[in-house]
Amino acid sequence: DLRQVAALGLVKAVDRFDPERGAFESYAVPTITGEIKRHFRDRMWALRVPRRVQELRNKVRIARRELTQNPGAAEPSVADIATHTGLTEEEVSAGLEALESF
Repeated sequence: DLRQVAALGLVKAVDRFDPERGAFESYAVPTITGEIKRHFRDRMWALRVPRRVQELRNKVRIARRELTQNPGAAEPSVADIATHTGLTEEEVSAGLEALESF
């Protein structure tokens, strides 16, 4: 699957490349890498999870890591994460559920 995804990225890079903007490699590598990342983002879930919930998962994961960096720091509450991220507690709860389901 990954070879096919990378090949699709290469085809997209060839189709969209403008020679006046620089070297092909500097355009193709990010395009191919983006296709592979998109593949993992969309296909690694056991169930189809909306992209918004996936984004919430990432925000919650990063916030938890940031809030627990100090030695001896307690596990942050939903309210702590909501305050840190600017999300609502409902959004944080959805992100936490997605985090545990990935």
